[in-house]
Amino acid sequence: MQKVPDFVNYQGSSLYEEFMSDLHQACSLPEAQNGHLILKYDSKKYSIIADILDLLKDRDLLLQDPGALNGRLEQLHELVAPEHRVLDGTQQSRIAKSLYETNDMVLAFFEQLLRAVIVPSLNLGPLYYQTTPTFRVFFPKAEGYPGRTTYHCDFMLGHTPREVNIFIPLTQCEGTRSLLLGDLEGSLALLDRYDGDYASFAHDTQFNEGLIRDCEALCKPVELEVGDLLLFDPRCIHAGPNNMTEQTRVTVDIRVLPQARFETQKNHYVGTGRRKMPFVPGIYFSQDPV
Repeated sequence: MQKVPDFVNYQGSSLYEEFMSDLHQACSLPEAQNGHLILKYDSKKYSIIADILDLLKDRDLLLQDPGALNGRLEQLHELVAPEHRVLDGTQQSRIAKSLYETNDMVLAFFEQLLRAVIVPSLNLGPLYYQTTPTFRVFFPKAEGYPGRTTYHCDFMLGHTPREVNIFIPLTQCEGTRSLLLGDLEGSLALLDRYDGDYASFAHDTQFNEGLIRDCEALCKPVELEVGDLLLFDPRCIHAGPNNMTEQTRVTVDIRVLPQARFETQKNHYVGTGRRKMPFVPGIYFSQDPV
């Protein structure tokens, strides 16, 4: 089994008291159904699919001209060499990682969605936003999926639980070609078993059959199409399953942090990855809120 990311144990850390308080706050998403909220946007007015294909073409990562796809990414695997479809230990393919080095047009897409749709709908005031979007490309039955399904919440990787997760499908999402997502109440019930020790939680999602069954019962695939925005409370347990369908999944996720919530946060959170990224404005998040 490939190496999976390091997970946090908050027990005994300086973050523990504030973290545990945040963990049991009421959901901040207005009109959310047990931690989830779906918004709609005009996918013809706001689209980055053509820009993504142009980027991959310019980087010589496609076997032929992307015009054959007619602007649909579900068949992207037909244009990608097998070695670029393999997943690494963080569930990232070579194609997805190449999109981290994006361009101004792609970044403008997210800022436009924030200003036009997300900020007005959430009523949480100005939002700092993740400046490098996280692209996910799960090819059909690709090699390299790291062990069993890695159920988690982002704060297990060092994020602040005051964020809001935004999941943007660029293909239709259903079944294993989607995100597995649990409701807030059920997620908190499982999280409370571990009292902040998420290194143990991560271990148990791979080897504890009881927890695995509980996560499988809790987390169900969300059905979404291009033009949907899924927003969810960061305490909702979720996972990216191994894509066992015949079509490619392409999605993007970003995190936003309400300015008002950041200003009352006593501690700064730092990622568990190699770069030890501080989750603060001007580094992980935008310098200024929108």
